[in-house]
Amino acid sequence: MNNYDITKIRNIAFAGHNGSGKTSLAEALLYKAGASDRLGKVADGTTVCDYDPEEIKRSISIGTTLASFKNGDININLLDTPGLFDFAAEMIEGVRAAETVMITVSAKSGVKVGTRKAYDEAVKQAKSKMFVVTKIDDKDANFFNVLTDLKTVFGPTVCPVVVPVISGGNIVSYVNLIEMKAYKYDSNGNAVETDMPTAEISEKFEYRIEGLIAAVSEAVAETSDELMEKFFEGEPFTQKELIDGIHDGMNRGIITPVVCTSATELAGIDMLLKEIGLLLPNPQEIYPAEAYTPSKDVIEVKCDESEPLSAYVFKTVADPFVGKMSFIKVLSGTLKANSEAVNSATGNSEKIGKLVRLCGKKQTDTASASAGEIVVAMKISANTGDTLSAVSRIVEFPPMEFPNTCYSMAVKAKSQGDEAKISAAMQRLTDEDKTLTYIQDETTKEQILSGL
Repeated sequence: MNNYDITKIRNIAFAGHNGSGKTSLAEALLYKAGASDRLGKVADGTTVCDYDPEEIKRSISIGTTLASFKNGDININLLDTPGLFDFAAEMIEGVRAAETVMITVSAKSGVKVGTRKAYDEAVKQAKSKMFVVTKIDDKDANFFNVLTDLKTVFGPTVCPVVVPVISGGNIVSYVNLIEMKAYKYDSNGNAVETDMPTAEISEKFEYRIEGLIAAVSEAVAETSDELMEKFFEGEPFTQKELIDGIHDGMNRGIITPVVCTSATELAGIDMLLKEIGLLLPNPQEIYPAEAYTPSKDVIEVKCDESEPLSAYVFKTVADPFVGKMSFIKVLSGTLKANSEAVNSATGNSEKIGKLVRLCGKKQTDTASASAGEIVVAMKISANTGDTLSAVSRIVEFPPMEFPNTCYSMAVKAKSQGDEAKISAAMQRLTDEDKTLTYIQDETTKEQILSGL
């Protein structure tokens, strides 16, 4: 596979409360884009992102999964993160590698603790944000209550982009407020343009849509003085002005768009794929990353292929079949297979062997990965949080901040003489999960495993 045009790359982390539909949404996007030949279900254990036996058994996400795929000319790297707080480290790692955090919110249960945690982490790491209201087809769903909830909790930056038209408790169509067009979906998730709703179709919808359009226009007006002037003059924005305004506002953290989807019925999935290409920032548009030189000076690293190599190991997996897998975000230059780089944490030379792109558990070999891309290196010695640099410019990126451990238990071998085996296994576990610690208590001489 060739390296990608950096302006066509979108790195997205899915985060949100447990059960809010992250994995199902990822599955729907993969299926609609043609990256998967069937629409898997979490309950059946057939999704691309939840392939681990424990995930299938429990119907939950335990680790962050990478799914790389193409939609038209846009190259998307999805990082499906767990919603359970026990696996908070996985979410932090996924957010670190992305430019945009898509926060899923169930149309049934609305804003939960996990929604706030995901939003706070995105703000902390200065990522652009988007809310995706999921499960819109559920009989107990209430999109407009959730939208009000989002505005109340997260403030005026929340801006609706795709809204449902509801009549008699059923969804009649979906309105794209940027295009000002309404769409109906068939049983296969194919969209057909339909008439814009009137008050006869949905009670008070004409009044409501005027308010929604005003909310979008107001949010876009905040992005520049020219647009603000146009807004005050009462002149409607063009479609391009709306797209550019939301794109710019997302990048600056002053607009958080809201869309709605049904992953099971594939409704709204095509619009979300379109918005990923139009609204979300590419790796080059975000602020340059800050890094430390060996003399501890702070420098800015531009996400540019022509710069010297700098890459960050944001996640480690100790796979029982293929060995250690290091998930790497390339921030500048090009990382090549069968090459060498400097591990800034140790100062040692790191031999890069095989590089692969992942879509769930499916691996595709690649010769190199350029700035902005996410790739996996096999069997390298670098650990989570390490920086790989070119010899010509050695830099180190700041580490991720993980929550402190809050639960400890003593671990001992069932059979005498197996202590060494336990230590080796614990080393693999602590390599994978940075919220785990394994120490010997000086007083009791017990081996203590602590975590979330």
